[in-house]
Amino acid sequence: MPRRKMVRNAPQGREFVFKTPEGREVGRARNLMEFVSLIKQVPLTSVLYHANGGHFASWLEFIGEKNAAGKVRMIKGNTEQVRADIIESCT
Repeated sequence: MPRRKMVRNAPQGREFVFKTPEGREVGRARNLMEFVSLIKQVPLTSVLYHANGGHFASWLEFIGEKNAAGKVRMIKGNTEQVRADIIESCT
């Protein structure tokens, strides 16, 4: 029987808060599964803001997703490819 990966939830108040560059909140993720789901849905401007600012990798590392954090840390850019690369790195 394959081992199920344990879901690591961020403590309350330490969720990843997706924001637009203007500061409007567009989503919150407690764990990697919610993070990937929101990456697929939030506006591209939010994805690019956080990716280029290095925000994703820090939070992923904080919740213990070190492998994903290492991959995501290098993803930067200004196109929809950034979203696709983050999703691929986290799944």
